[in-house]
Amino acid sequence: MRESRLSFFDFCTRGRLSGLLIFASAFAVQALAFDMSVKANVDNAQVFVGDMFNYEIAVTAPENAIVDLPSFVGNLGSFEVKEMKNEKVTEGMPKGTAKFTWLATLNTFVSGDFLIAPQEVNAIVGTDTVKTHTDPVAVKVSTRTTGEETDILDVEEPLSDPRLPTWLYIVFAVIGVALLVFLGWFLHKKFAKQGAAPRLPPYEEAVLALKELRNKNYLAEGNQGDYFMALGFIARRYIERRFEVDILDATVAELKQRMSHVAGLPQAYKESVVTLAVETEPVKFAKMKLEGERCRFWDEWADRLLEDTKPTPEEEAAKASKKES
Repeated sequence: MRESRLSFFDFCTRGRLSGLLIFASAFAVQALAFDMSVKANVDNAQVFVGDMFNYEIAVTAPENAIVDLPSFVGNLGSFEVKEMKNEKVTEGMPKGTAKFTWLATLNTFVSGDFLIAPQEVNAIVGTDTVKTHTDPVAVKVSTRTTGEETDILDVEEPLSDPRLPTWLYIVFAVIGVALLVFLGWFLHKKFAKQGAAPRLPPYEEAVLALKELRNKNYLAEGNQGDYFMALGFIARRYIERRFEVDILDATVAELKQRMSHVAGLPQAYKESVVTLAVETEPVKFAKMKLEGERCRFWDEWADRLLEDTKPTPEEEAAKASKKES
């Protein structure tokens, strides 16, 4: 019996030593990179249905670090993302460090106990990269009722209904539908003979669309969301018509796959079309902002795309002869 206890003790001791060695090795590798701390919290852990509250991720890292935090577009788990902001603060921080914050305003119309899942956070300094996750954050959403409410009881006799009989409303509805059908048929017959207006060639159409977009002064008014929504559509439609590829309604993942197979488009533009979609996704759907220099880059990029890929006279002649044949 004594020998059995000693063997078990030796086993536990060795297990602890192995665990300590693994922990020390991991800590040593982490220390070789750089120090970084990550905290996640909400400003109110118990809210009512429909109330808005803030979910914040705060990262303390070297000032020159590139911190990649998650982008909440549309929904974060069971919560709807109403607004999202990010900020880098150096004031009041130890020398050489900065605080990077991601602040999302959330709400939900479903009651219950929820858990905001851990979010991945990456930080890069030079060739060193640190990857970690936030702690899960619990949020309790309560209803505004107690569940003991009763229906309102009738206290007076029902009033007489002054409205017309139900069958008469049905007759009116049928007559209205018939009139709409007749009107649609009449307009179709009237304008069908005129034919659809001929479309401009892809290059001319894109140049005109860019001119109209810039005349709206979205960037000058600070409306980056509508600007990049229109710019992305113009670029995708031009490439779709110019190179005969289906990308107009593609998701970012589908776009990355389809762009790699576009024949005739330079590789740099294949990659930059995907970069435009990824970089402006939070601007279009989460109200984030790009720096002015980056906005000018994409504005000039659209002109370069059209000029570098517009059809040559030989291509236009070949298309014209193909249509005639």
